[in-house]
Amino acid sequence: MIETKKKICWITPDYFLIVDAKRVPQLINDFDINWILINCKNTGRKADGLIDSTFKPKEFNLRYRQKDPRILWQYYKLLREIQSLKPDLVYVSFHGFPFFLPLLIKFIKKDKIIWGIHNVKTPKGASNAKWMDIYQNYIIDRINKFQVFSKYQLSVIKDKVPNKNHYYAPLPLEDYGTSNITPPANVIRFLFFGYIKAYKRLDLLINSFIDLQNSGIENIQLLIAGNCDNWKHYESIIAENTGITKRIEMIPNKDIPDLISSCHYLVLPYNDGAQSGVLNLAYQYNKPVITTDIESFRQLVVDGYTGYTFKNESQESLTMVMKKIIEEHKFNYPILKQNIKQFVDQEFIEDKVIILYRNFLNDCMRN
Repeated sequence: MIETKKKICWITPDYFLIVDAKRVPQLINDFDINWILINCKNTGRKADGLIDSTFKPKEFNLRYRQKDPRILWQYYKLLREIQSLKPDLVYVSFHGFPFFLPLLIKFIKKDKIIWGIHNVKTPKGASNAKWMDIYQNYIIDRINKFQVFSKYQLSVIKDKVPNKNHYYAPLPLEDYGTSNITPPANVIRFLFFGYIKAYKRLDLLINSFIDLQNSGIENIQLLIAGNCDNWKHYESIIAENTGITKRIEMIPNKDIPDLISSCHYLVLPYNDGAQSGVLNLAYQYNKPVITTDIESFRQLVVDGYTGYTFKNESQESLTMVMKKIIEEHKFNYPILKQNIKQFVDQEFIEDKVIILYRNFLNDCMRN
């Protein structure tokens, strides 16, 4: 007798597609999955190069911003459709602040929901941080099953709601394709990549870079690439500095491999955060990283082996670390790249991650 597959409705927002695009198609032999991709209004994100043509999600395009009450009707229609599928489990990583998740738990029994939560606690300085924390705490109190993407976040959610079900499976390496580009031989190029938010402390990096230039170091460049809602603030710090190149926009997926490959080091001067897709992106393209010493980076950055860490929120510490990197670059850079390759081969074994997914999904449907 053939066993009927359990039904899962899998809801992916466009901003986390890089995570689910790699995992969901590998689970369709085990589960009957209805995959829904929510495209947010005016985000500029595209699915190009991410979705396997053999198994595609059904796309659901939001016509309004998530804070617009007119979006309620769209959510209602989507949730009625999900309800009609009679899923055994709804996996959702779309937070839909402030309406979606409260509506979801009205339509779907809480024991049939697992939330793939990327930030158990909203990073300091993130948009709507206070209200987002209130929203998340409201949902965390009302559902029982959570998946997180770092061991640090696992400890946070266990402390927060110890008597609920918590599961861990790491973020994938972010693979946007290959590149034949190599970084320049005559300069050392640092890269800040991703959505520019206050808590990511780009200002710290710009000031450290300028300090290094003022100290007489000439063979360095800084490339800043990503979208920003408050670019004038950073532009005022940069002024007319010709060593800093900017590309302030949503970077298309197809451009990411060449962009990352054209640089030597990725810098993540964040003062807070849960985990970082940019860090995994650096490892995918074999680039050493410079990060703060915050807890969320410690499990994946081995200081002096896969990258370097500096004291959180200390421009002086960042400047000292960057100066050391520049001085030792010629000798250390090839060694760091080899170390990263070994680290990735040990820590990012996709077959093991898929087993984690299978196990926790089955566990969710048993309990």
